[in-house]
Amino acid sequence: MSLLTHNTLLFQQVTALVTNDFAILDGEGQVAGRVETHGSLGSLLVKGSRHFTVRDVDDQPVLTVRDPLNLVRDTFELHLPDDSAFGQVRRRFVALTTRLDISLAPGALIELKGNLTGLKFTFTTRGHVVARVSRTWPGLARGLLGRSTYALTFEPETPVEIRRAIIGTMVVLDLVRHKDTNN
Repeated sequence: MSLLTHNTLLFQQVTALVTNDFAILDGEGQVAGRVETHGSLGSLLVKGSRHFTVRDVDDQPVLTVRDPLNLVRDTFELHLPDDSAFGQVRRRFVALTTRLDISLAPGALIELKGNLTGLKFTFTTRGHVVARVSRTWPGLARGLLGRSTYALTFEPETPVEIRRAIIGTMVVLDLVRHKDTNN
């Protein structure tokens, strides 16, 4: 089963210091894919950018998330495996909650809204919820290391293009959350 067809995915952070690598599990706890960080600490400090590749269980790239240097408002780029851009994720300035706008190349707009606790999130498009996310407490040891676990549940009728963008936005969500924690 492809990473883009599962209705439930668990994103478990496996490293945390300068990388945001994740194991992606399906609803039964089987490996469905992974997220790997590209770019060293030196590259991040010099260039100010890095990128992340989401791969399926067969190690095939599904998408790339680029985190370029931004001075004012966090903006991230979503790319297909052939490196063509298919979307952009932009952080919205809102007090006390996380809000992200995802613009896709065909013109679709998806919004991610977080609750006040930062533990629950919804993805909506055209007024309909297409996915929900809950962030779980990873335990004391993993929590102190900054590692997170996210449970993503898609509505069954969510199209593949929307699923791809939401999976990429899961990486962005964790990056934004870490920036908020460190500020």
